[in-house]
Amino acid sequence: MQTEGRRELIERLERGPGEEIRIFLTEGGIDIQLFRQTPEGEWVLGEERLEIPLPLLDRFQEILHGAEENSALAVEPTESRAPFANASEEEFTRILDFYQIEWEYEPRSFPLEQDGNGEVTESFTPDFYLPQFDLYIELTTLKQDLVTKKNRKIRRLRELYPTVNLKVFYGRDYRKLLERFGIVSKE
Repeated sequence: MQTEGRRELIERLERGPGEEIRIFLTEGGIDIQLFRQTPEGEWVLGEERLEIPLPLLDRFQEILHGAEENSALAVEPTESRAPFANASEEEFTRILDFYQIEWEYEPRSFPLEQDGNGEVTESFTPDFYLPQFDLYIELTTLKQDLVTKKNRKIRRLRELYPTVNLKVFYGRDYRKLLERFGIVSKE
């Protein structure tokens, strides 16, 4: 076991090429974090993280045990549940639902480029639309190299559709939102 700060590394799990999950024992519980390897070989902390407080550990173990026993039972998703692209989007909907904010998932794509025949060659689909506020929301919690491409699309959207109200939440903005609502604690 290795100690990192006030955390004790208790497990490392390879997730795929250049990615690993590290599980830490902390004063307050268990901290599970994703790390990615840079081209230079350095391991950096990813945005994906799960903290399980000590009082919930026993309950979490019961849930996992139950899931293992019932793994043969396939749970069909409800029709109302959107097929989210990532966990951040699903977590965001829980906040919206809690505050009874109506939302639509990827309801509209905006054409950004067309070829000579008028066929759309590039478009942008914001993650959410909040009808009560006439507001589109885009969550950008991706790796930095993918954010640059998305930022270009967002600039193009604003040029072509100046009346579209779009709010972009970058990784740090999204983490602050989660901290504000007590979903994750400040580091």
